[in-house]
Amino acid sequence: MLTENSSLRLKRDIEKATLRLVMAQDAHVPDTLTRIRVLPTVAVVGQRDKVQRTEAQNAVLDIYVKFLPTSGSLIKNLMSLGKMIKGLPGVKIVRVLAVNNRKIQRKGKPIVI
Repeated sequence: MLTENSSLRLKRDIEKATLRLVMAQDAHVPDTLTRIRVLPTVAVVGQRDKVQRTEAQNAVLDIYVKFLPTSGSLIKNLMSLGKMIKGLPGVKIVRVLAVNNRKIQRKGKPIVI
């Protein structure tokens, strides 16, 4: 019989964030997703819809990222994740749409990095 050993369990649950990336028009989506997959704390990355190419010379991509938060608040973890993603080539703006399928805001405003 298997017993649950709490020392082997994760200290925190994995969170699922839905993000909207605004990227350069010529950004290569598969490479961007791969770069996100290798960031610290990230477990899974997936694309929600097709890439939208806008007239303003941008590409808009909705993705989900499952990540393991470090200690601290969820907002701080989202900001940290967003900053890492924004630092990738071609990414201009990261907007947090939802966490665990619930809309989330910071001080009454959307989280935009």
